[in-house]
Amino acid sequence: APTAPPPPHQPQPVNSQPPQGQNSSTQAVEFDHAISYVTTIKKRFANQPRTYQTFLEILHTYQKEQRGITEVLEQVSDLFSEHPD
Repeated sequence: APTAPPPPHQPQPVNSQPPQGQNSSTQAVEFDHAISYVTTIKKRFANQPRTYQTFLEILHTYQKEQRGITEVLEQVSDLFSEHPD
């Protein structure tokens, strides 16, 4: 039976396992790269938690609403536009 989603104010847990499938080794590499990227962003914006939180919200919206990757890239580019590094 489906369960109700958590209330919007609570962060949803991140799946810490790489996706499984026919190309699980490729997906594992992509998953590791994604985790590394998110960790890099977290460290880079350690003194700007709102920017990091906005980044996570963009990723969450992408996953939740199945938005296109182009839209996500545009939002992240806008968010980081004043941070050329």
